[in-house]
Amino acid sequence: MKTLIDLRVKQDDEMIETIRNLYDEPLKVIKLGDQSIAACIGCWNCWLKNPGRCVMKDQMAESYHDYVNSDTVILLMDTAQGFINHQAKAFFDRTIPHYHPYIEIVDGECHHVARYKCYPDMVFYYDAVDLKNREEQIIEDYLYRTAFHFKSRAYRTVKDGGIQLRLLESRKAKRQTVAFQSVEPMEKLVIYNGSPRKSGSNSALILKKAVEALSNRVEVRDLKEGDKWEEWIETFKSEKHVMFFMPLYVHAMPSHVMGFIEKLQASEGSISFFIQSGFPESSQSHFLEAYFEQLALRLGRTYVGTAIKGQVEGLQVRPTNAQEKIIEPMVGAIVNLVCNGNFSPSDIRQLGRPIRLGKGLSILFKLLTRIGLINLFWDQQLKANNAYEKRFDRPYQC
Repeated sequence: MKTLIDLRVKQDDEMIETIRNLYDEPLKVIKLGDQSIAACIGCWNCWLKNPGRCVMKDQMAESYHDYVNSDTVILLMDTAQGFINHQAKAFFDRTIPHYHPYIEIVDGECHHVARYKCYPDMVFYYDAVDLKNREEQIIEDYLYRTAFHFKSRAYRTVKDGGIQLRLLESRKAKRQTVAFQSVEPMEKLVIYNGSPRKSGSNSALILKKAVEALSNRVEVRDLKEGDKWEEWIETFKSEKHVMFFMPLYVHAMPSHVMGFIEKLQASEGSISFFIQSGFPESSQSHFLEAYFEQLALRLGRTYVGTAIKGQVEGLQVRPTNAQEKIIEPMVGAIVNLVCNGNFSPSDIRQLGRPIRLGKGLSILFKLLTRIGLINLFWDQQLKANNAYEKRFDRPYQC
């Protein structure tokens, strides 16, 4: 079965029919409008309470059966600010139930273990008319990476004397094609917290420590407060120094953060980014870093840089000393940025280690997995939720 999922705001049937002609079998068409996909809130219910099932009850959840049982899924997407828009990003974020919280090592990186035996090929279509060449490459690299992590082959539908399918291949994200710059010491830094979690997020805990260290020289704004977006989008134009601080969600920003970014206008000032992730290796975040470099150019702002810190997931269940060991250098990098007007290169290098897991760590990881220590964190929570016996469920498989 082949399924076409239209995520575009303007869903014209002409492109659907054009793509339909590429295949010699019927396509099932699913149109997901802007209100059809709720943003992932990082609740982990699909991992720890009802394995494989999303807590959201929307049209996106209704499409899971068709997605899982298709041999090909064609995704029609819009772009915004040089990246896929928030609607497409929400779709990717919400595919997490199809995978386990358990981890395996692939080429020195952590990947979520497959829940199902096989996954569909992913075919992407988006209009590149407003994209710069570098932005188009970044989107392609991101889509390839996402499909790779989703155990799928990736294709792009392109217009080249007609509609053609092009197989996407690995091109590792290049780091720092736009150099980090310096500005004057900051009287005030406005930090937009991009965590989608309703309460108790790691991002909120880390930023609380930053506020304690910097007092009134930093202001934190929580992007979950959607009713304040209109005001913040207006004040963004005159804010001299801003930072976006967020967890990594499917190799990029959470979808609601992209929704906010889409509404921003070019303005003077500096911009910086801070990505924290559960994976220990920073290479997982390089695809988002590559986009942020270009976003700074689009917004006309001085790019002060992107800091990346892995191994943050599970922060709040660790002993106090272990928490402080993770949080202190992150807060230190923000303090240095505010007080000196730049990220310390040594801080950024240290935060980003390891870039990938070496052979020794990979061997140790596999050994700890065999004896159950790697999965202990997840298994304990599954048992606490009376969901351990259901952990390998495949609820959408025919």
